[in-house]
Amino acid sequence: MMRRLLALLIFLLMAMTAGMQGARASEGEKPVAVTYRFTPPAPREQSEADVEAKSKGCYSCHTQTDRPSMHATPAVRLGCSDCHGGDSQSPAAFGRPELGYDNPNNLAAMKLAHPQPTLPGAWGGTSANPKRSYTLLNKEAPEYIRFVNPSDYRVAREACGSCHLEIIEATERSLMSTGAMLWGGAAYNNGIVPYKNYIFGEAYTRDGKAACILSPSSRLTKEEYAEACKPEFGFDKILTDAEKKRGALAKMYPLPRWSVIPPGDVFRVFERGGRNINTQFAEIGLPNPTGSIQRLEEPGRPDLKQSNRGPGTGLRVAIPVLNIHKTRLNDPFMWFMGTNDQPGDYRQSGCAGCHVIYANDREPRHSLTYAQYGRDGESATIDPTIAGKKWKPDDDGHGGGHGGGAAGDAHGDPAKHAPSPDGHGALIDPEAAKAGPQAAPAKERRESGHPINHAFTRAIPTAQCMNCHMHQPNIFLNSYLGYTMWDYESDAPQLWPGPDNTAPRPPGMSDEEYQKKYKQQRYPTAAEVHKVLERNPEGASPRGLWADVEFLRDVYDVNDSNKDTQFADYHGHGWNFRGIFKRDRSGNLLDADGNMSTYGTDKAHIVDPKDPEKWRKSCASYSDPAQRDLCLASADPAKPGVEGKFVPPGINPGKAVHMMDIHAEKGMQCADCHFAQDAHGNGYIQGEVANAVEIGCKDCHGTADAYPNLLTSNVAARPQGTNLALLRNSDGRRRFEFQYDDNGEITGLIQRSIVDPKLQWQVSLVKQAVTPGPHFNAKAARAKLMSRSGADDGSFAWGPGVAREDRAHGDDKMACFTCHLSWTTSCGGCHLPIEANWKTSMHHFEGEETRNFATYNPQVARDEMFQLGRHMLTKPGEPDADGNPRGIIAPIRSTSALVLSSTNLNRERIYIQQPPISAAGFSSQAFAPHFPHTVRRQETKQCTDCHLSQADDNNAIMSQLLLMGTNFVNFVGLNVWSGLEDGFQATRVTEWDEPQAVIGSYLQKYAYPDYWRLHVDQNHRELKNWVRGKTFDKKGSGESHALDEFANIVQGTSGRVNCLQLRGEYMYVAEGKGGFRVYDVASIGNKGFSERITRAPFSPLGHDTHVKTTNATCMAIGTTQPISMARNEHIRKDFPENHEQALHPLYRYAVITDSVEGLILVDIDTMADGEFRNNKLTRALTWNPDNVLAGARHVTLAGDYAYVTTDAGLVVLDLSTPLEPKVTAQLPLTDARASAVQFRYLWVTDAEGVKLFDITHMDRPEPVPAGTVRLANARKIYLARTFMYVAAKQDGLVIVDVTRPMAPAVWPAMTFGGALNDAEDVIVASTNASLFAYVADGRNGIKVLQLTSPDNPGLYGFSPAPTPELIAWAKTPSPALALSKGLDRDRAVDETGGQMAVFGRVGSRPFTRPEMEKLFLNSKGLVYKVSDTVDQAAWRPPLAYPN
Repeated sequence: MMRRLLALLIFLLMAMTAGMQGARASEGEKPVAVTYRFTPPAPREQSEADVEAKSKGCYSCHTQTDRPSMHATPAVRLGCSDCHGGDSQSPAAFGRPELGYDNPNNLAAMKLAHPQPTLPGAWGGTSANPKRSYTLLNKEAPEYIRFVNPSDYRVAREACGSCHLEIIEATERSLMSTGAMLWGGAAYNNGIVPYKNYIFGEAYTRDGKAACILSPSSRLTKEEYAEACKPEFGFDKILTDAEKKRGALAKMYPLPRWSVIPPGDVFRVFERGGRNINTQFAEIGLPNPTGSIQRLEEPGRPDLKQSNRGPGTGLRVAIPVLNIHKTRLNDPFMWFMGTNDQPGDYRQSGCAGCHVIYANDREPRHSLTYAQYGRDGESATIDPTIAGKKWKPDDDGHGGGHGGGAAGDAHGDPAKHAPSPDGHGALIDPEAAKAGPQAAPAKERRESGHPINHAFTRAIPTAQCMNCHMHQPNIFLNSYLGYTMWDYESDAPQLWPGPDNTAPRPPGMSDEEYQKKYKQQRYPTAAEVHKVLERNPEGASPRGLWADVEFLRDVYDVNDSNKDTQFADYHGHGWNFRGIFKRDRSGNLLDADGNMSTYGTDKAHIVDPKDPEKWRKSCASYSDPAQRDLCLASADPAKPGVEGKFVPPGINPGKAVHMMDIHAEKGMQCADCHFAQDAHGNGYIQGEVANAVEIGCKDCHGTADAYPNLLTSNVAARPQGTNLALLRNSDGRRRFEFQYDDNGEITGLIQRSIVDPKLQWQVSLVKQAVTPGPHFNAKAARAKLMSRSGADDGSFAWGPGVAREDRAHGDDKMACFTCHLSWTTSCGGCHLPIEANWKTSMHHFEGEETRNFATYNPQVARDEMFQLGRHMLTKPGEPDADGNPRGIIAPIRSTSALVLSSTNLNRERIYIQQPPISAAGFSSQAFAPHFPHTVRRQETKQCTDCHLSQADDNNAIMSQLLLMGTNFVNFVGLNVWSGLEDGFQATRVTEWDEPQAVIGSYLQKYAYPDYWRLHVDQNHRELKNWVRGKTFDKKGSGESHALDEFANIVQGTSGRVNCLQLRGEYMYVAEGKGGFRVYDVASIGNKGFSERITRAPFSPLGHDTHVKTTNATCMAIGTTQPISMARNEHIRKDFPENHEQALHPLYRYAVITDSVEGLILVDIDTMADGEFRNNKLTRALTWNPDNVLAGARHVTLAGDYAYVTTDAGLVVLDLSTPLEPKVTAQLPLTDARASAVQFRYLWVTDAEGVKLFDITHMDRPEPVPAGTVRLANARKIYLARTFMYVAAKQDGLVIVDVTRPMAPAVWPAMTFGGALNDAEDVIVASTNASLFAYVADGRNGIKVLQLTSPDNPGLYGFSPAPTPELIAWAKTPSPALALSKGLDRDRAVDETGGQMAVFGRVGSRPFTRPEMEKLFLNSKGLVYKVSDTVDQAAWRPPLAYPN
């Protein structure tokens, strides 16, 4: 009886608690009733008397204003209430400022004069923009929105429409308003929807309701147009073919909530998508204690579920879309305000989002004349109602600047954060520069969230654009300014708290506080984590010093003492951005004259890492007097004669070269290239940025044959183009102006800055660069005028005498920036984990909550991955041989490589790090054409960046270029998988929390110093089964030191596992006499499962993934990236407008070698369809004619070809028709073992070591004896860019430099004192910035080696020299024989042109094999090679009689 009473009491307590939680959850701010005065639309014209009458009451308090109408011209006559509404005429609305603005009389007058909000708490009682307002504007009354911001799109027609209606309608459809590329690209690339011509975008009605939008149509009647938003009205009826060809989209619908959109992945494990109405039971979709299924759920989100692996697909959510929704709220489009909480995030919505300037960045090259106003959203207005407002610390409230500490705290005391005399950058007038550095008085910090002035302007600085163009953290604006996402490793001692932290102590901070905040690992509580993640989506931030917004605000100030990089002065979202610097391929810093295409050999131009002038150099180093004067004027008073903290336009500080775009370095702001139409749109809905841009390179720079005509010519340009010669600046001078000599010949072109008309530039003209004369540039002329026939005759003639049709690099064939860009930003992957146990507001102001919480965690951002492919079809290039259209050749970048994880309410990791599959069936490791934002003048691409080098030292470069991958940025996540003598093992090798540092690594030492010390001192670097953490901390909580289970999971097999490969949720295993089997490993991290590796989710009745063979010695699949043939076939058949290529037919199969049966193919495509009841694997082919594959033991796939090692040697198979193999070559070898391919070369291990073969013609390898590496017992090998890693049995690990494959440089064998002496296999992968090797060390188990780190030089090079350090090891129950390769992150196409990764943009794709061969084979099929040295003897002067 007592037991029943106790149970009842517990039940009642649970119900009461749940009820209270539910009540709290719904306690959002309730709208208050407000009666508004009617305000008519602002008139186009009116009298001065009308203007005065509509402003008189306002001026009683606002006694001064920057611009009465916000417009510079007096021709615009607008009264205050014309724009803002409100009451400016009632006697009670007049104030008396002499009484003080806080006087009750004035407060009453203000309440009457100003329209009042319906959600006053959300606005914070201040005129400053509220922090993190998210979708507040959709919930507020339009009358109040018009008062706060008359240019908000919801009300802009009323306030601005009488003059600017056409522009308003265009901007509502522009990409900056709809965000269509973010929504559409993510949804397509991650398999959510099948529409590559995107259909989702943001638009809202006056009262904040989500709305459909339409492109203008010349095909529809007015009545038809009114019906066109209905789903049944066809998209194809709205636009003409010509409009579609230019990339215009017909219509867009609001994006559904992530919680109701179908998931795009094919995982068979599911997350919770909804919440219970009655919270009596845990929300994990399991039966309640009575055995009944929970049913009290919201409609449409059923709770029915058989188990954690059940078919209840209603319980799944689309994590990418969840994260996009969150990112959109942190990084809002123009329908919403910026988050107004951090430098780089201050702005309003609508037209004012661009045309009203906020202080966001102190760097003059980013802000020009606005740099002097700082980066804190402070105002410089003369309006006394705003000018007197001071910054005050608050706890993430409104109008308080950044908050983050209590008054008196060193990071919360405004007095301690008044700007120092050198704290603000400022644009230096060349005339004033001669006066030298001037100290400025310290200023008291003002309230944040206000515009600099009450004024509209076209002089928009780049620092205003960064508000929106921050996402992704490695693309548009960041790359233009020379930055990318910080990787958590460079200068880690400055940003991670711990014993080795080196960040300077903030002024005024006590030693005790410094020790607590800076010198100890941070253990945040769940509340602290949540608070930080609400403003910064990166999961690592709560552990770092930058969790404190005041530390982050001043992070630029640690640059002086940085060793590895420089941080940006802006950090929208709370992110840190690291500078990109000029380096050679080995990672050495280079000065301005250094050659980037070298491997540490350009020693005269290598910058010593310890050089004190690395970041800031002496002004005496400038030979140009004007530059020297600018340098001297920028100098800090404490360091005269040295470049200052902020340098003016035209200067690149330090001996190291910061790789900001040359236009940015010279001071060009975004608005200097992207004119009005690019900002406002051309009236059509666009889904791609490239389709929305009207400016092209040749419009300003011309071509090799003609000077520029100053008419815009890109995709979005009007038919005749916009005439740039007609543009004028605010001072009346022309923006562009040609210069002429006395004969009327053009001598130059000047462009003047739109932001600072005193600043002007001499535009480089291509025609002058290729014509002998004062501006002639031989390197540029050679590249632009190179003959195509040079590859055949070996002459490589160049010059104006080469006929246009014979030019190799015509601008009709390739984009200009293919050669002119200096670096390509690439995202090596992002981890999006979802937590289903975090109750959080949905930030949509509906008062709703969710338990699904996702973070956004960039893993690898590289800058040296130069890759080529085809642009989208709206950017046409040379047609193919059959006359079919294809995109122009352009640089390609990795854009979005997601891996997804999910944790349920019980903190069970129901799946970890799963890559989704795109809608097209390709992997979601997405690629897309790059953009011309990393253009440099000297640091351009050279011949050997795209063609075979005469020195034969760029095989890896070519592999990267052609998107075949380099095995360098491959992803090995939480576990490394090893094949054993009688099973396989998942060994836990990283932290679970972000950053997911490899255990024992440099990053773990700084991000988790206590954990690193436990690993080293307590566990002696062993990766073993143990539990770390505390059940309760000092406060009785289990949050801050949460328990974390480390488990190495072993699965027994029926034989020896010599080859295994993880792909998605499955492990594909060749297990000797056990045959071939596919194991389900999705639950490998789930502590709730006793059997984390299974052979079938439920029962073998509907799932049999075992194929019996005599002795399966190895297996291979076409790609480690998850793909789906069925999806690909569906898209190609039913959505031909997507212009997708077919997946290679071989990708349908697993290829198995059997020592007796030869070759076996098994169709594994059903493993990727999410349906686990049709996985009944059988042989599709058994093939071994004449016993040609006797003793087959290893297979490497390279496109159409399989390279199989057998008893007799190497056998090459053509699998272009997979079920009809053909032997194309047999090469005798002694005890051939394993092989690896990189572009033109194949390496094979045998009894003598490693043999090299030339596979330029892949069907017939040619032995290259010079490339042989003699080793006693070479086992398996791994190629990672220019280094080959050989598992050398008793000799441990042998590293071979194969930069020049025919002249390998063998490094001494490494056994680490005998600890590594049974090596069987090795793989390499990147984690954050560093490179790691994982070794299957036979009877010694697993070894983890850190190959590169910030402790060693060359961290960021294309292929830095490894400096191996043994950081961790693990036991295995039987000898470790093999390793599963990591997820390919830079491989989009195989060696014969088979695409495997999705490409964003319609028609964009990797090269086909014939297109690849143009770069290294001539028309006779022979290899040709090039040199970067200009051969003047090959110059061809102009033809005497040109056609």
